[in-house]
Amino acid sequence: MDPVTLIATATAAYNGLKGAIAAGKEIQELAQDLGSLWNAVGQLTHLAASPPKKRLFSNAADIEKEAMERYAAKSKAFHMQAEIKNLFISVYGLPAYEAVQREVIEIRKEADRQHREEERLAAERAEELKDAAGLFFIVMGLVLAMGITGFLLLIKL
Repeated sequence: MDPVTLIATATAAYNGLKGAIAAGKEIQELAQDLGSLWNAVGQLTHLAASPPKKRLFSNAADIEKEAMERYAAKSKAFHMQAEIKNLFISVYGLPAYEAVQREVIEIRKEADRQHREEERLAAERAEELKDAAGLFFIVMGLVLAMGITGFLLLIKL
């Protein structure tokens, strides 16, 4: 995604959160907007850290413009995140914010663990398939060899 789309997503989540917190909504009702904001901030951080894509016909001004867009979007997203954090803490308290952060960390760890497990299972399945294919070709080779041997013996008799 480009920085403009990401910052638009973050801004929409930010405005939704700001209004919801001001209205005194419960933490559970804010989960989706919080997730959207933090996801957009994470994507912007990743985008800002990655090198710009090389284009066939780009000049220094285009590269500088892209770098400024990335920096501005990342800075705005961090500012929105900090403001939401402060607003969240002022309404629900620091323990609630820290509890949410711990939960986010645990969910990310679990998702990462599941992803690694899925990759391990996929690698095992690929290895089993490779072994089965090898066994199939060995058996087919033996059947073919026995068939040729039988045919030659039949012709000889």
